[in-house]
Amino acid sequence: MILHTIIPPEQIFPGGENAAYEYQELHNSYIQGVNVDGKFTVSRLISTDPRLYLDPRYAPGGQLSK
Repeated sequence: MILHTIIPPEQIFPGGENAAYEYQELHNSYIQGVNVDGKFTVSRLISTDPRLYLDPRYAPGGQLSK
């Protein structure tokens, strides 16, 4: 979805600034997510390896156990 507007994204999509994101290192890459009750919920993957993006375990919304 593309929004052609002068309104900042923070006003359109509120709530992102309240999340306490954590980063986990994985194969010289990083996974950003939120840790709740021992489960790590993936928000995004930061990597230069395209194979990691194809792995469904690291898709946004996926849960990893510590």
